[in-house]
Amino acid sequence: MDDIPALSRRIASLPLAARRHALRAVWTAGRIAGRKADFDLHGLLRHTLRLGTRDAKRLDREIAFHDTLTELEWLALLVRSTDQLIADSRRVVTEGAGILTRTAASGNPVILAPLHMGNYVFGLAATMRTFFPGRRMLILRAREDHEADTRVMERIREIGIEMRFLQVSDKASYAEAVRFVRQGAVVIYFVDLPPSYGGPIDVELLGRPMRLALGIDSLARVANATVVPLAVTSSLSGDTVHVGRAFEVVDVGRAERLRIAGLVSRHVETAILRAPGQWHFWPRLSEFAPLPDLATDAAE
Repeated sequence: MDDIPALSRRIASLPLAARRHALRAVWTAGRIAGRKADFDLHGLLRHTLRLGTRDAKRLDREIAFHDTLTELEWLALLVRSTDQLIADSRRVVTEGAGILTRTAASGNPVILAPLHMGNYVFGLAATMRTFFPGRRMLILRAREDHEADTRVMERIREIGIEMRFLQVSDKASYAEAVRFVRQGAVVIYFVDLPPSYGGPIDVELLGRPMRLALGIDSLARVANATVVPLAVTSSLSGDTVHVGRAFEVVDVGRAERLRIAGLVSRHVETAILRAPGQWHFWPRLSEFAPLPDLATDAAE
């Protein structure tokens, strides 16, 4: 925390809408002053989304802005008081709330399937607080906790949500995830990961062949869990949690796996196209589709 610039800390301490407007003002001023404000992704974006050069460059800047916004929101989780974070959570609205209400009321094990989009950590925490009070939140991932992750977990616990990360890298940790979901924890399983994370499967995404990591089907089947697709988008005034149609894994075999892959890829594509500037994995797109033409365009 000591190495955080004073201006960043001051902005992060503001209420949600105020800090985001302040960030936009600082960001715009920096860009006007000549500070780099993009990720050099416009060639890739132009190719993948079939955009004109001007729109691709604008989107590139928006991706970089939302990356910075996400960093600001993580910092806000660390510097805002508990009461202030609860006040911030009132800026989170849910589209499709009835699906979450019915899923929570069913008493069945639940897996939420979000993307790395928008202010997703706070959006997920607000979803837990509203729809799954008293239940633990378990976030699955493929790497160890960082110190910042631990501090964020502690702050989220202070607003009444028991949250932890579980590194799923072997059969023992996978079995632990199954045990948690059967015991009532709500599992967070990100579905927009590249194939190197395991369970690779071919899909069509953004109008071209790509590969995704798909493991949610086996976890949902073994745990008898309902899967609820989610995506979080962020504006300067608040966050929106978009809820997709819930589904279950009903069978074993290739046909069922392909069905789930289709549901997941459509969910990922719909979410990305809803707010393309807010998907955090654009810089890693070549991991999903390591094609020469994408690599060439990304360098333009």
